[in-house]
This record gives sequence, C-alpha cells and structure tokens, in this order.
Amino acid sequence: MAASRRSEAGRRRPARPPARLALHPAPLAEGVICGPESRTGLRVRFRRWGDAVVASFTPGALHQGYRGLMSGGLLAAIFDCLHYRLALVRGVVLAVTARIEVDYRAPVPLGRPVRFEARLVSRRGRRVFDTRAVARLHGGTLAAESRAIYVEIPPSRLPGGG
Repeated sequence: MAASRRSEAGRRRPARPPARLALHPAPLAEGVICGPESRTGLRVRFRRWGDAVVASFTPGALHQGYRGLMSGGLLAAIFDCLHYRLALVRGVVLAVTARIEVDYRAPVPLGRPVRFEARLVSRRGRRVFDTRAVARLHGGTLAAESRAIYVEIPPSRLPGGG
C-alpha cells in the first residue's frame, strides 16, 4: 500500500503554491510595506487563517515614532495592506482604499512582535468591502483597532492602465 502511494505521488502534478503566495502578487512585489522584494521596506508577510488574514511584525529602531515606540503612522500603513488582502483572497484583482480609520489603544514597544488580524464584515454589491482588523501585542493586549472600506476598480482606471 505504501509503495503504491509513493508511485502515485511521483506521477502527480506539483502541489499548488500555498494560499499565502496569492497575498503577495507581482504588482506589489516592491511595495514599501509588504513587498517581499523591497530592499528598504518592511516585507510584512500576510497569510490566510481560516476566513481571516493575519500577519506578524516586530518593529525595530528604524520603525520608531516616539522614543522606544513604533510609529503610529507605520502601524496604520500595515493595517492598510492587511485590509487589502481580504479583497485579494476573495479573488478581487484590484481594490483601493476609500476609507481607513485606526483607534490606538496601547503603545507598541520596539523589539516586541505585533500580531495583526483582519476579517471581512460585509460586502456591498460587487465592489465594496467593509473590513475590521486588530493589532495585538504579545500576551494579547489590544494595541490598535482598524476599520476600512475598499472599492474594487478596473485596472484601466489606474495611471498607466494598471
């Protein structure tokens, strides 16, 4: 039985790439927040976790806002990329931020991991995504909450035709 499994596996097509690869499409490869090929960016990696999208990031000295703390603007930028991934996992090719809000709840110290999680709250029609996200410090302390609305657009509406 084991021999037949091995021979079947040898004839199978290669496994599909993991779902997380779809969360880092080529047009975003050099993006400053989450581009895996960005030389100066954060290279935040997103992955699916059930019906959510999650990420983890440990801020360092280059990410400092106030002394010893992560920049709040940088935290908001990570949220922006995180929310967008919810549209990607639902097959949307291109969506843009229509609105994003961040409520800061606790300071984020440098050198400590932050876990991000976003979920789709609703989808109105084909084009509008309403999402919610949280950032938690190690131990579960809520650092920030975010809400966003994304609108799906055709690539032809982008400068250069997408």
